[in-house]
Amino acid sequence: MKEKCRIKICGLRRDEDIRAVNLYKPEYAGFICSSAYWRYIPLEEVQRLRNNLDPSIIACGVFVDEPYEYIAEYLKKGVIDMVQLHGSEDGYYIRQLRKVMLFQDTLVPIIKAYKITSDADMIRAKASIADYVLLDSGAGTGRTFDWTLIRDIGRPFFLAGGLTPDNIREAADRLHPFAVDISSGVETDRMKDPEKIRQSVQNLRA
Repeated sequence: MKEKCRIKICGLRRDEDIRAVNLYKPEYAGFICSSAYWRYIPLEEVQRLRNNLDPSIIACGVFVDEPYEYIAEYLKKGVIDMVQLHGSEDGYYIRQLRKVMLFQDTLVPIIKAYKITSDADMIRAKASIADYVLLDSGAGTGRTFDWTLIRDIGRPFFLAGGLTPDNIREAADRLHPFAVDISSGVETDRMKDPEKIRQSVQNLRA
């Protein structure tokens, strides 16, 4: 029996966003924790939103080339259940971050994002020591990448980049990712759209 594909709704910023994901229950909810992205919200706001998030939904913090101590603060406060690295973090960085997590007894899974434009990018993603890799077209471009590059990856991966309610099921059926990650595809005028969230979750699970 084929394993079900999970869904992550990323870039939550408002109370309305939390209400929508609590209603439609994706497996993961993402919060942008680095000011490099326009969807960034500060730690205190992430904590407030997380407090209202359905506890069955895994909260993921997205970070871009941050100091270990910065991420450790989110973990110490119990704000996130998972760390997503979306910058130039390498294997050394991931190993050091895990040491920090172990020291403060806050070890959580790590996702490392890769921009996929070539076979070389896929080779790097396959070799990552992160718990999961996220294959993306780039930082918020809203476009898919060449999915034919995904061949024999041999490990669980999140698929991102240009996903919408209309193509999310095709992506899951063709590529069999561990999870799909959608952000701009469930927005209208740069705001999360509850109807698009509903359609995405429903279409994926239909």
